[in-house]
Order: sequence, then C-alpha cells, then structure tokens
Amino acid sequence: MKACKTFALVLIALIFFACDSTKKVVATPNAIPGKDDGIIEVTFLQMNDVYEISPSLSDNIGGLARVATIRKELLAKNPNTITVLAGDFISPSVIGTLRHEGKRIRGKQMVDVLNTLGLDWVVFGNHEFDYDDLADLQARLDESNFTWLAGNVRLKGATWTQQFFKNRNGGTEICPDNQVVTLKDADGTTINLGVFGVLVDTGRKPWAVYSDWAESAQKSYAEFDPKTDVVVALTHLNVDDDKKLSAMLPEVPLVMGGHDHDNQIYKIGKATVAKADANAKTVYIHTLRYDKNKGVATVKSELRKVDGKIADEPATATVIAKWEKIKNESLGSAGFDAAKPVTTLKQPLDCREGIIRHQPAPAGAAITEAMLFVSKNKPDCALLNSGSIRVDDVLSGTLTELDIVRMLPFGGAIVEVEMRGSMLRKTLDTGVSE
Repeated sequence: MKACKTFALVLIALIFFACDSTKKVVATPNAIPGKDDGIIEVTFLQMNDVYEISPSLSDNIGGLARVATIRKELLAKNPNTITVLAGDFISPSVIGTLRHEGKRIRGKQMVDVLNTLGLDWVVFGNHEFDYDDLADLQARLDESNFTWLAGNVRLKGATWTQQFFKNRNGGTEICPDNQVVTLKDADGTTINLGVFGVLVDTGRKPWAVYSDWAESAQKSYAEFDPKTDVVVALTHLNVDDDKKLSAMLPEVPLVMGGHDHDNQIYKIGKATVAKADANAKTVYIHTLRYDKNKGVATVKSELRKVDGKIADEPATATVIAKWEKIKNESLGSAGFDAAKPVTTLKQPLDCREGIIRHQPAPAGAAITEAMLFVSKNKPDCALLNSGSIRVDDVLSGTLTELDIVRMLPFGGAIVEVEMRGSMLRKTLDTGVSE
C-alpha cells in the first residue's frame, strides 16, 4: 500500500505535463499534384488476444515474426497501413511468469516484440489487468512505442481518477480514449481518420475504474464530428456487444474486436465486425476504401492464416529468439527441465481453445483427475475454469515439463471447500451462462 501512495503523489505532480496525443500524421507518401481522385484506401492489419510470440509447437501456426513480414508486405503495397491489436497481450504466458534480471517478466517480452514488429494501436483488454501490482502495467506502458486506447477505463486513486499514461522525458503522454490521424495517398487525397477504443469491465483492480462502454463509444463518436471523414473502432468486448455497438453507431464501417478467441466476421447493416484467431494463428487484413466525393466508406476483409509459408521478419525474429533463450534459462534456474518427460500420451491431448472452452474435453478431465488425486479430504468433485488452460495447442507423444507449464501458466493453488448441492448447482449454472 505504501508504494501505491507514493505513486499517486508522483502521478499528481506529473499530470500537469500531460501532452495531447489526439492528432498524429502517419505514413504519407509523396502526393502527385493535380491528380486527386477523391478516393483513398487504408489497410488495417488486425490481431487480437495474442499471448505467444512464437509459433505453436504442434502445428507450427502463428508467430509474430511472420506477422511482421505480412506487415512489411502490406506497407510496401500501401503506406497507409495501420497495425492493430484488439486487447489482451500482457498476460498470460509462460515467459510472463518467469524471472529475468531479478524481476518477473510480466509482459515485457510482448512489448519488446510488438515494438520491433511495428504495432500502431492497441486497446486495453481484461488481461492487461491481471497483475495486482500497478507498477507492472505502468512499466509496460512506459516501454511501449504504440498508442494505447483507454476508452472506458481510468486510473483510480484514493480521491481522483484520470487517464492512464506513459512516462515520457520527464512528463506524461496520455493514453487517449480516441485519436484522429491524417492520411494522404499518392495522388493527394487526404482524410482525417478517427479511431476509438472500448473494453469489457472484468479486469477488476483497486486502481482501475470503468464507465459504461456504450456511453464511452457514443461520447468518442460525438467528439469526432466534424473533425473526421471516417471512424473505426478497436474493441475488447464479447461478440454480442460488438454487434450492439455496430448497430448503435451504423456510420462506423469497421469494428475490429477481441476477447473472443475464434475468427468470426459479421455484416451489421453496411458495417463489418471482425475478430481473428487468438495467438496470431490468423490475422485479418481489412481494406477500407473511402470516397470523399460521395462520403461513402466500404470495407473488404481477408482472413489470412499465419503459417510456415510466411518467412520470419529478421529483426522481429531476433528479438523473439532472445526471449526464448531467456525463457529456457529461467525455467532451468527455477528447477524446471523443459525437455524432461512427464508421461507419454496414448492419444493426442487437444487443448485448443475452440475445444476446451465449448465442450467437455480430455484435457480438463486429466487436470481435474489430478486435482482429486492430490486433494487431502477426498472431495466428491473438482471444478476447473477452462479459461485457465492457455496452451491453445494439440499435445501429442511425450508430455514434458514445459508442456505442463504451458498448459497452466497462471500458477495458483488447489482450494478445497465444503458446499451444499444447491450452491454447486448455482456455480455450474453460472459457468454455463457466462
């Protein structure tokens, strides 16, 4: 608590030096005078819910060095390419739980890799608030080169609330609710593009407070008029709420969402709502075409699989290799032998989120059986939050100590409780309804 009070005093001193980050000019090629056709295309490279920096071990899918290659290819075709991540990347991961240079890593590897990749925008997700210590999140904010959209979440002190921020050169850089960027294409067509972010309120911490996401979205959209030609949204909401947002703001042609881990795309009126697969197994490439003369925006979307056919971008691959080396060394110093066999699986263990989150799965049964085996009071049943299984992979053959850590990176403990059957029924019903 003492550290939090000290931080609050420093924050109050710094707030007066906050800089305005609502206006920014990005990738602008040289215009060709006299040939403005009034039409401009903007490319968005969308990721969401990314916890791993490397491809999955079983099927070699994903990997941020490959995403960096896609980004470079898109930029070569259209300098007005913006790379976004729709929330959830600081936690959880195996690397994040380990120690390096005397501190828990806690997402430092993600920021390092995403800085090198060239990420432009993120919106806060609920997993950005996993760590109890605000200092961990603040360190990740300070290290990042990309813009964080805060939307409907605020930093909370004992008697004040304010926007999250980055410490920059003795002052602060506010994490905005929304932002306007000015874009120009080769023939001189210029637009002001607005983006706003909103998120779920499940990342509860004493130092974070939320407002209603719908009210925040409406407020941001109202602030854009008449400063923008077209507005897009970056969200970390469940899909039903993304659809509600799109219906509520029908003039927003593109909602790039996270929180749901399976790729999906919807047309809500003339607008597009899209989410890619978690861990960059796929990315969405959206081409927004805006006609200034007609005031009309159209969106074309392509879901691209991130696999071994895509080469690694060298600079990003080098940073990833550094963190993989740190991971192996840290696991060893913590007493884990990453390659040590635990058991041989008689059949593959499917831990992909599309399986374990939506139906009874052998992975969940294996973990709950292990919980019952080590319990002291011989309980009648064991409950496991399927969302705590994070490996998102199919394990086969020899199960190693690294696989166990990958499956359950949150850590924690087994807790034995006594409850009535009615309470157990209520608990199970709540799990089904969420």
